[in-house]
This record gives sequence, structure tokens and C-alpha cells, in this order.
Amino acid sequence: MRQPPARSADKPSGRRRRPPLWIPVLITVVLLPIAAVRLMSGQGGADGQNAANGPTARSSPSLTRMVDETPAPSASTTTATATADADALPTCSVDDDVTPDRDADDWPRTLVDTDLRLPAGYAPPDLVPVTQAGFDESNLMVRRLVVDDLAEMRDAAEDADDPIGVIAAYRSFAQQRQLFRERVRQFGLAKAYAHVAAAGHSEHQLGTTIDFAPPDADDVDESFGDTATGRWLAENAYRFGFVQSYPKAKSNVTCYAYEPWHFRYVGRERAGRVRASGLTLREFLWREAHSG
Repeated sequence: MRQPPARSADKPSGRRRRPPLWIPVLITVVLLPIAAVRLMSGQGGADGQNAANGPTARSSPSLTRMVDETPAPSASTTTATATADADALPTCSVDDDVTPDRDADDWPRTLVDTDLRLPAGYAPPDLVPVTQAGFDESNLMVRRLVVDDLAEMRDAAEDADDPIGVIAAYRSFAQQRQLFRERVRQFGLAKAYAHVAAAGHSEHQLGTTIDFAPPDADDVDESFGDTATGRWLAENAYRFGFVQSYPKAKSNVTCYAYEPWHFRYVGRERAGRVRASGLTLREFLWREAHSG
């Protein structure tokens, strides 16, 4: 960095005094590491990404990107890279990174949220209708690996006089994109993001997530959590491998509003561990992925 000529405090007249040779050396030693750090962090230089000349999608994503949900170029170039420790759960920023655990066999540990997403072409290989678990909705699909425990949970709820129905299950990337666009038109972008996952960011795309309701109900709201059926699910679903993804008063860590109807299947053993941990599913999966 070029420095102005050194001047004495009393501004002597006549020929300027040249600064001692050690001063430029000292300046170089001090400033060179600072400049290097700024360049590495993307905060300096024409090639750096900063608020003036580079993307900051985590705090101010493009409106067009959020509504149109144009997928990122490819999983290989946009895979999220974990750099934080196990306890450093990321904030609920909006971005479009492909989740590291994005294969069909990763279903118990795949983390999707407002940042991490599944690839646009992700589709479970073994979808079957929920009628195989004893429900009437032949148009709703889940992965075959969910069916046995789902059927047992249905029977247990009925035996407890708190029968359950299913109002949503697997949704493809395209279906989620359409739903998100509808909610943006209805409620605006901010409210849509609080209540509906953008395409690729929904657990429903995994094929292991179900929205429950009382039998014959067409829809539910937050009051479902205070019904006998909602309370039964909250207390017992984990015994059959299901975890409530978005519990009450946890939106600051789940990134979504309270949804007492939304349960994701992770298997009985893992669901029991989530329950015992006292963590939300997002917290649990993040720590599990970054603990070793």
C-alpha cells in the first residue's frame, strides 16, 4: 500500500527529510498479512465477493430465485460443506445448497431446511400408496420401508380411540414448487417461507414424511396439537419411528412455524434417540453429522 511522505511535527522548511529505511519495511510487514486475510475471506479486491459485488444469498436471496426455484447447477458443485463444530447449528438462512446426505439410502439422516435441499431429480425408488398401511387415500404415497411401522401406529391410535388419517405424504420437487408459488401469491414471500418449504427443501420429497389429521379431515391447523389425536401423536409417534419435525416454540431452530401434524419417519431406534436427546430433529441430525 502506498504511503504519504513522512513529515515531522513542526513542518520544517527546505528539503524534505527522507524517512528512515525501517519505516517502509515495518509497514510492509504489518499490512501484507492483513491484505492476504481480506483477499482469502472475499472482502477485498475486484475478485472478492462482498456486499457490493458478490452474492449474499444467505441474508438477501433473489426474489426471482425464491419464487421460481431455479435449481442450482449440480449436486457436485453446490454440495454444502460443513465447517462448524457439532454445537454450532446454523441460523435459519435462506440458500440453496445441496444436502450432503442426498442418496435414497440416506433417508434416516438427510437434513433439509431453508438452506439445504435435495436435488431436483431426487425421487424415492420404492413408493407405494398408503393404502398398504390401512389408510383409504390411494393417491398418497410413502416409501415401502415406512409401511409396516405406519400400519402399526395406525392400529395403536385406533385402539387408543384416537384414530388418525393422512392428508399429505410424498411430494415431488415439481409439486412442492407449485405449492410454494401458490402460497407466495396468497400470503407473500415472508409468510410463505415461514410455513411452506421451497422446492427441494421439503421433507415430503424424501417419501418418509406424512401430514396427519383426524379421519375424514381435509385440512388441519395449529389447533390440531390440542386435540386428542394430536396429543396422542406427540406422545406416541416416536415409538413407531416418527418424529415431529417442527414442534411448538422451536421455530428459531427448526426454521419453520409449529406444525403438530407433520411427522417424519426415521426408524424406531433413531426416533427413540431423538426423543431422549430433547433436541429437535434438525438439531439432532446436524449434531449427528458433525460430531465425528
